[in-house]
Amino acid sequence: MSFNESKKHLKSDVGSTKGKQDRRAYKFGPFSVDESERQLLRNSVPISVTTKAFETLLLLVQRSGHLVERSEIIQAVWPSSFVEEGNLSVTIHMLRKALGDDGVECKYIETVAKRGYRFVGEAREVAIPETQLPSGISKTWLILPEMLRRYATSTRIILSIVFLTLVAMAVAFSGVRAWKQNEAGMKIRSLAVLPFRAWNPDVAQDYYRMGLADAIITKLASTGQIIVRPTNAVLKYSDSAADVLAAGHEQNVDAVLAGNIETLPDRIRANAQLVRVSDGKLLWAATIEESSQQIFALEDEVADRVAQSLSIHLPAKTDIHLKRRDTDSKAYQLYLEGLYFWNKRTEEGLRRSIEYFQQAIAEDAQYAPAYAGLADSYVLLDSYGVEPASKAYPVAKATALKALQLDDSLAEAHASLGMVYFYYEWNWPEAANEFKRAISLNPNYALAHSWYALNLGAMGRYDEALDQVRRAQVLDPISLEINTVVGRIYYLSRKYDRSVDAYRKVIDLDPHYARAHARLGMTYAAEGDFGGAIHEFEEAQRLSGSDPYLMGLLGYACARSGNKVRALKLRQELTQSTRQKDVRAFSIALISIGLGEGDQALSWLAKSYQDRSSYMVYARTEPLLDPVRADPRFAALLNQMRF
Repeated sequence: MSFNESKKHLKSDVGSTKGKQDRRAYKFGPFSVDESERQLLRNSVPISVTTKAFETLLLLVQRSGHLVERSEIIQAVWPSSFVEEGNLSVTIHMLRKALGDDGVECKYIETVAKRGYRFVGEAREVAIPETQLPSGISKTWLILPEMLRRYATSTRIILSIVFLTLVAMAVAFSGVRAWKQNEAGMKIRSLAVLPFRAWNPDVAQDYYRMGLADAIITKLASTGQIIVRPTNAVLKYSDSAADVLAAGHEQNVDAVLAGNIETLPDRIRANAQLVRVSDGKLLWAATIEESSQQIFALEDEVADRVAQSLSIHLPAKTDIHLKRRDTDSKAYQLYLEGLYFWNKRTEEGLRRSIEYFQQAIAEDAQYAPAYAGLADSYVLLDSYGVEPASKAYPVAKATALKALQLDDSLAEAHASLGMVYFYYEWNWPEAANEFKRAISLNPNYALAHSWYALNLGAMGRYDEALDQVRRAQVLDPISLEINTVVGRIYYLSRKYDRSVDAYRKVIDLDPHYARAHARLGMTYAAEGDFGGAIHEFEEAQRLSGSDPYLMGLLGYACARSGNKVRALKLRQELTQSTRQKDVRAFSIALISIGLGEGDQALSWLAKSYQDRSSYMVYARTEPLLDPVRADPRFAALLNQMRF
């Protein structure tokens, strides 16, 4: 038997053995789902996902091309457990991140509104050998033993074997060396700092564990050398013992810093761990202690140690954005509580945030961040339809200016002042200046990028707006508000398909987020799908309660769908209402446009202008106003607004 014939014979033997031991897997694009090993792989490299995420993906892939109801997934993946739909939404979001969906078009997992999900990738069942060699090692290793046995007496064959062995060893060595270089070169570019857990029951620990995370976030983010998820993005993990890797996947970061706080009779002890999300590897860990009166020193020490482990250079003076050294710790605790409720983006949450920020100011009248937080709260009171602009924005301006008087380096206060200039005073140049000032002070302040995007979108500068909101997304990828702004920019630029996709992804993250439903309804209305628009407006009302703006949107859609009776009834209710007059006038104008009554619509828009309604800032670009856009009176109105 010749040497070549022997190779063929041996390969056949190996192949037949492999066939008996192959295990089932599914392949799509560069990905493989190995059912036996419970692994998701990309180009044969494992990707770290949670057990529930893997089980969800496996179920969807096995039912490729078919709708899988939400209830069916929950029953299969979380049997005998009480799980809210929000858990499934977060799991789907994590899977999309792992599969590299671009945030605009779902390449693998499609959402079927109100029902479930469908795997739309081209999945095929494949066989994976039970024994696989490390990448870079030749399959020659499988046949060498048999070749040595059969041809031990042949000098020519032995020399060939030696040559093949050396080649295989060289290939293997280069593969191992490349793997080591890759391992050593993996740089942590993004980080989430979770609120530290309480080791023993102590009222003060609520402050310590949140304060420690906030201080580290601010200190590391201020360097500009690493992307750090903002405090409001991680406060959601403060209520329970969060799964560190699951949180890392959800936040789409390279690493997570987590730990616990322990209060001793006269000392505070922090145990911290830095974990890489891709493989769960512990990168760094430390235990640090300080006296009970030195909480700020403890925060600095932990931040410094983390920075050293990540090779981040901290300037000599890193507390430029904190300004807390002389602050009453109680004021700081109250500020963090206010931030927590502010992030809920509900009427109750905003009211409670105001209470906490006011209490922080009562504790320390010189504490600038509390004034900035108060300004942020009043800004949202108007944009969420809780208070009229004429009541909310003057307070927002006064508190923002007070914050800047105390500390001009506060990016949050500059951003809030920008919102006052944008939404209320219609001073477009100053609004842009304040947003840019906020971003220059803190490039990692996601909300400043998002608010600036809205300002640019109202001006018709869509490409710049999209660039800003994409930056915000990178900084805070699962923020409901920021992801809703993505849809808003696409909507204003008339890219309705992308707008719908963006809003649906927000609803996937949180089906109870009323604003996304309302914005999705507006997009449907602009597309001419008035039935879909009515459904979404009614869902938004169910979730948040009726308000004049939603009534106007609903009346517009009803009128356009032919249900003029309901539209007229809604307009009558608004006309007789005394709630939020500045919003009411704009809403009546919308219904009048839907009814085809241009003269009435323009009269109410003029009234809305006089009331300085914040909804008028989108008059230049709002699609629902297109039916009156050609009227000279509308052009004159835009002229008065200094567009």
